[in-house]
This record gives sequence, structure tokens and C-alpha cells, in this order.
Amino acid sequence: MVRTVKTKAVRSLIKGQRALLRPGPTGAEPWELWVLSGKTGGELVQHCMTPLDNRLRKNSTLALPVSQVYCLPLWLNETDAKQFAGVISLQLELRGLQPRGGEPAVFDWTVVAQEGTRTLVMVGVLPAMLSPEIHAEVYESFDLAARYLPFHENALTLWREQDRLVVGITRGPDLVYYQPLTEGPITTRVVQDLACAQATLTMQGILISLQSVVAWTEISAEETAALEGALKLPIEEEEIPSPVAPRQAWKLTPSIVGEVRRTRANRRWQMQAGALFAVLYLAAIAWLVSRMVMTSLDVDKQRQWQTEHAQALALVQQGRAAWKELEPVVETKNYPIELLHQACLSIPTDQLHLTLFEAGDGHLLIKGEAKNVAGAFQFFSKLKSDPYFAGYTLGMGNPRPLPNDLAQFQIEGTHAGN
Repeated sequence: MVRTVKTKAVRSLIKGQRALLRPGPTGAEPWELWVLSGKTGGELVQHCMTPLDNRLRKNSTLALPVSQVYCLPLWLNETDAKQFAGVISLQLELRGLQPRGGEPAVFDWTVVAQEGTRTLVMVGVLPAMLSPEIHAEVYESFDLAARYLPFHENALTLWREQDRLVVGITRGPDLVYYQPLTEGPITTRVVQDLACAQATLTMQGILISLQSVVAWTEISAEETAALEGALKLPIEEEEIPSPVAPRQAWKLTPSIVGEVRRTRANRRWQMQAGALFAVLYLAAIAWLVSRMVMTSLDVDKQRQWQTEHAQALALVQQGRAAWKELEPVVETKNYPIELLHQACLSIPTDQLHLTLFEAGDGHLLIKGEAKNVAGAFQFFSKLKSDPYFAGYTLGMGNPRPLPNDLAQFQIEGTHAGN
């Protein structure tokens, strides 16, 4: 049974709506654009010859035909959903479904049932080679068209996608298996394929028991009789329903599209990083220029101040030079008598006596005789620690012993200002 729908003018999506491009039943109009809304259901708005003819790119899903997505129902000896991806990936590798070249397979899955410690999942896997029109990176997401159909419970359902006959089988209300059939009409070979799929799935414990065959396409009386005879199930012929969004979307982004998006994202990140670097660089240059301008203005102010106070500065410098010349005369610490007095205070009792003391022009010369060598060093040590002589650099050679056991010594010093 074929439904005739008048295509409506393409319009923009409103809040809460999402566009779905799914394969149409005929090759003459191979793609149908639907607008899905949670309140009003699906609405057909356009027929497209290719996915690129769809103008509603934002919030759009490209629903891939059954012929473009390989189906693999699996019993997993696992109930932890976090482990499913790794277990499924190993199963794909065992079945030779991993693409060559080291790239990971693109797949997603739906949990159909759980029994004890095992879980039944329906896995959809993208083949290594896809139709070129599927590589439409303008779409936000990619999914399986069959997952958007409201199937009957425990039924085998037939419908057409782009003139090709396809089948979907449910376990309870959930789709558990799908595949494209080899021919367009329902031939003997198609009936044999359906009977084989039913038997295989039942043997694997994937099917419970089918209750009916649902035909969402026109079939002849001979085709109906052939199906009833092979499958032993009643045939229900209906109009194909409008699409309904599944509970959870699949992520079947083709690897080429994923690579294009990653390249675009990397390029965008590089451009943003370059722009940020340029902004920071210009900000640094602006800061340096502003600092240079401020420093230049400050230097100009200092020079202006120096020019305005040049006479006062000259008087200060002259006064400082005059004071430096008078410092040896007016500074009491430089008086030779005061220096001699301070030196005598450092003489240990009955240890030595001075024979010569000269001071002037920042130089100091002290000669004397100590009771012994130790006394000479004791006097030198006390002289060095005296704060009065802190401005002098003092030095003494080794004392010279005399025949009467006395030790003759000589201390020289230079003031730090000289």
C-alpha cells in the first residue's frame, strides 16, 4: 500500500522540532525530509534527490538506509553497560568487521533484553565503504532509518527503501534485527531468506516467537500466499507509518565525516589560538609602548626639574666638595690625637708600648714592642674590632722577635674614603 503525500513548502524549524532525512520508498524520490515534533508527530515537508538538497541542516539527522548499516544481534556475557563498548569491539574483530588500517569501527547499539548475567543487544556497524552521498558532513548526526519506525511487537515487517525490499524483526516492541533483501519483489529466494533469518534468530535465542508479518508495501496475492506458506504467520498489509524519534539516538558518523569535522575543529582551534596570540602580542606591544612613552615623559620632567633647579644643585655640589675637603680637619674621628687615644685604649695592661704613631690623609702607621708575639696579635685583634677604626683597612705583618724576648710589630691602615 503506497501513501500519497503532497510535499509542503520547506520552512524553518521552530523550537522543539528536529529534521529527519530518511530514505523514501522509491528511487524516483529517494529521500524524504520529515519534521519531527514531540507534540504533533512527524510531518513530511520535502522530497530530495540527494541529502545535500535538504536545506534544513541545523538540528538535522541523516537516517541511513538499511543497506548502508550492517546488523549484528549479540548476546553479551555482561550486564554492566560501561563494558559493552569494549566487548562489542572484540566481537566485531572476531567476525572480521573491523576496518583495515587500524581505524576503529563505527558502531552503536541498543539494549533489547537482559536475562540473568547476559544482555541481548542489537548492534549497527558502518561498512568500510559507504555511498558517496552519505558523506554529507553538514548533518549534525547520523542514525539508522529503521530505528525511526514504530514496529509491531514480535513481528516480521517488510517495507521498501529506494525500490529495495528490506525487513525488520522485533523481539517484543524492540527492533532486534534488520537486513536488505536481495530482490525488489517477493520471490522464492526472498521467502527462503526470510525463513532462514527467522530460524537462525530463533535458534540463537534472539527471537521469542513471531506473531505476524506486517507489509508496509503493496504485495500481490501470490506473494501473500508464498509468505504465509513459508512463515506460517498471518499477513497484515498497512500503510508505512510516520517516523518517530527513538528513545536514544545512535551515533553513526562516517569516518570520513568525522575526519573532516576533526580537521575543521583543529583548524578552528588553530585560528582561535593564533587570534589569541595576536591579541596578546599586540597587548604586550601596546604595554611596552605605553611604558616607553611614560618613561620618556618622566625623563623629560626630570630634565625640566634639573634645568629649573640647576643653580640650587650647583650650590649643593659646591658645598659637598667643600665639606669633603674640610672633613679631615673638622671631623674629630680624623684627629691624630683622638686616633692615638683610641689606640692606647686597646693596649693590654703591661703587654706592649708604642714606639711610633702617625696619622694623616687617611693613612695610619703604628709601631711598637709587645711583651711577646701573642701580645702583639692580641693588640691587633682589639684594634680591628674597635668601632672607632671601622673605617680603616688594617694590616699587620708577622711580629719580629727581639733578643730580649720582646716582639716588634708594625700596623698599617688606610681609610675607606681614600
